[in-house]
Amino acid sequence: MDEKIRGVNLSGWFIPEPWVSPSLFAATGASSDAELHDVLGSAAYNERLRHHYETFIGEGDFHRMSLIGLNAVRLPIPWHAFGSQGDAATFIPAIDYIDRAIEWGEKYDIKVLLDLATVPGGQGDSNESTTTPTTPNSTADWHSSVNGRHVALEVLEKLAARYGKAESLYGIELLDSPVMSVRKNLFSMTEGIPSHYLRNFYRDAYELVRAHMPVEKAVVFSASAHPEMWKHFMRGSRYENVVMDVHLYHYYDEFAQDITSPRGLSSAVARNRKVIREARSAGFPVLVGEWSGAAVMSSASVTPEGRAAYERVFVSNQLASFADTRGWFFQTWKTEKRNAAWDARLALGTLERAMIE
Repeated sequence: MDEKIRGVNLSGWFIPEPWVSPSLFAATGASSDAELHDVLGSAAYNERLRHHYETFIGEGDFHRMSLIGLNAVRLPIPWHAFGSQGDAATFIPAIDYIDRAIEWGEKYDIKVLLDLATVPGGQGDSNESTTTPTTPNSTADWHSSVNGRHVALEVLEKLAARYGKAESLYGIELLDSPVMSVRKNLFSMTEGIPSHYLRNFYRDAYELVRAHMPVEKAVVFSASAHPEMWKHFMRGSRYENVVMDVHLYHYYDEFAQDITSPRGLSSAVARNRKVIREARSAGFPVLVGEWSGAAVMSSASVTPEGRAAYERVFVSNQLASFADTRGWFFQTWKTEKRNAAWDARLALGTLERAMIE
């Protein structure tokens, strides 16, 4: 696809998240997908999910995306997308609904990036967090689980076999945003998945999906917040159309700054450019897989109207900073409470189409 990606995530559709769909969690006391399953039990959980799959995203959403100038969606998918039945838990398949997304994508000229967003044992990423959309979970035990690697490879191969030649498929993302273990000092490493484990997994996954997917379809892997650590990775000629995904958020870490000041705004945008530059210098084209309008606004005097204005300026400035990428996916298309910083219908819907394009 030569056209620049202008997309949105469809977070919360197949992986329940309380910040997207709080009604799913109402009166349960659960604050994550895993907790919801435990509280409700498989039968009630699956019945609630079946209704959610049917109603949360529909053809009208794809139509509206196309009307405001969007041309792609990034679709987070759980490891049990094809269904799973075990001693502890049973999950219904989501595959019929993924079929619909692929069909709607073709109808409205919207490309679909399938994103394996959960794995058995957890990869420490946002999709298994109990709080905000980007606060990492402390658990990343996928690499230690007995069959986690096998399950992940199996579902990726099944996705590639089913959709690899679909006209609307942009590609497959091999993992969403795994927390990678990196050196903290001379004697210790941070928590997370060892880098050699991720590298070997990505190589094996590439071979499996590429066997079913032509080279014009992208194979995407996560920078895991360290784009500089992927130099010399997948450098051989056998690896074609491999893309690095970076996530760019500005509201929760030590680098976050108040965007109500010109200096804070310019600093946030400069950080975007720096991360993208580092990713490109590793030798890969870059996608911004997740970003939002959320930012620090420390002034207590900011009114709701003022906040909306600052977020709009922040969104437009970030869009400009993505010039050297293949494109971007806003986080996310819709939220039940219409959170302006995270809901693309509000954050992008008010922009002139020319600004998005």
